[in-house]
Amino acid sequence: MSDSVNGTVSPHLTRLLVRAGIATGLDRSCLAGVPGLAVLHEDGIRIPTATILRVWELVAGPVWKAGGSDRIMELWRPGTLGVWDYLFPVSSTLDDAFRVAGRRFTAIADPADRLLVTRHDGGLTVGWQGPYLDCPEYPLIAEFVPYMLLMVASSGAGRRLTPTQVALPRRPSTSPQRLAELYDTRRIEFDAGHPSITFAEADIDAPLPRADPVLVAILDDHAHLSTAAARPVRGWLDRFHAILESAMADGAPGLDHVAQRLAMSPRTLQRRLREEGSSWREELEKLRRRRVDRLLRETSLSVDSIAARVGFTDSRALRRAIGRWYGHGPAAIRASGPT
Repeated sequence: MSDSVNGTVSPHLTRLLVRAGIATGLDRSCLAGVPGLAVLHEDGIRIPTATILRVWELVAGPVWKAGGSDRIMELWRPGTLGVWDYLFPVSSTLDDAFRVAGRRFTAIADPADRLLVTRHDGGLTVGWQGPYLDCPEYPLIAEFVPYMLLMVASSGAGRRLTPTQVALPRRPSTSPQRLAELYDTRRIEFDAGHPSITFAEADIDAPLPRADPVLVAILDDHAHLSTAAARPVRGWLDRFHAILESAMADGAPGLDHVAQRLAMSPRTLQRRLREEGSSWREELEKLRRRRVDRLLRETSLSVDSIAARVGFTDSRALRRAIGRWYGHGPAAIRASGPT
């Protein structure tokens, strides 16, 4: 998969969350300025993963007061999640469906997200792992994913399935009775490593009523190609990084120059960086470090030349910076070769 999709998701699930938020009373003005939402209706794009996490944050209150995961998925119909959820009804069995859906999970999710499909004596367990453990909304997301999987699997089977077990990493605020109604099982385990749902062997091996192996192959290929060809729609911080990288080619980038290219004042740029938990100095330092590392490993340029290229006053300033970053000099980095 191309590196261009890293840090992005398809817009499909975000659309569903926005619809659920608005249906449960979220003020549309709260969504203003969230990167990627202005083009959320477009196909063939991928939006920043930070966008869907921000949307989760905004919709969490109204949606969970109104019913949570159930309220979101009641707006779902086959195809709402794009080609991905169409894989379920046309597969031969749910076992086959989850395996191809796991392989193509990036069609709706960030490449860092994974569906873990495990066959065992008790049936088949589908778990989800994502790099969002520290997000305040993680317990809600962890509650939602198994329910989403239950709904798309039930749609493919043509009947409501009853899981043999659901595992959640934390005990959510939702009452045990509400969770039992949500998943249609009282076998809910808490404090699991990651959320998962387990289906009975009889359910996962039963032939699906609309199986079409030829169409599965076509959709599988389409999921791969459409993800690779999607156009990332980035936020302002991505534009800042691109402009900073470009300005580095002319020597030491200046705050005023970069701010001008972003059509904002230097003061506003510094404020926006603080809001992102960073600063002009930190961003410049990180870029210089990446450039120095690459030039030392991949070129034979002298330390003097590298210092000039990345905006250091002289080679001594560069050597001091390398010592601060790595704890040793440039020769050791160069000797280690390309990463």
